[in-house]
Amino acid sequence: MHKLFIFFIVLLLTQSCGPLVGGIGVVAIGSAAKEKGMGTAINDNVININILNAIYKWDEKVAKDLKINVDNGSVLITGKVKTADKKVILTKIVWEVKGVREVVNKAQISDMSNIKNLARDVASVGEIRARMLTNIKINSLNFSVDVVNDIAYLSGIASSEEEIKIVTDIAKKARFVKEVFSYIKVNTDKR
Repeated sequence: MHKLFIFFIVLLLTQSCGPLVGGIGVVAIGSAAKEKGMGTAINDNVININILNAIYKWDEKVAKDLKINVDNGSVLITGKVKTADKKVILTKIVWEVKGVREVVNKAQISDMSNIKNLARDVASVGEIRARMLTNIKINSLNFSVDVVNDIAYLSGIASSEEEIKIVTDIAKKARFVKEVFSYIKVNTDKR
């Protein structure tokens, strides 16, 4: 009876989702609930389904090559994307899903046409991440950093406008970064 109740809750929460994604979510919730607790498992499952639907609406081909794991609102993306630009857009799309608290985009870029730029971009990400980690005024886990062709793209959730400014300033100071685009939002949910 208990599993039937859970099934109906998930079914109601995923009403707008496609049958395949909703079905996968129902199966996954049983094993996840044992580890995290029922409430967290349901929340993570709903977030996962919403992320998959958002990615699928954006680009079906990209969705097929990715794996999404959600643990207490923290999202890990693995798989592959064709270009660095698609990886940036993917990160932004995932941050826009309600309930996401952290995004770690480990998707591999399959088009390696410009190795020199890629090396500079990786160095810039490392430099920005290191400066964010050492700054006590911000929570670096709340932000994703991608650098493509010396342009930094920031996304995530900030506690204030001041935190957004600090993160943006850190990115602007990176050695190879020429321009910064910030998609960081201020968290309005103060639970």
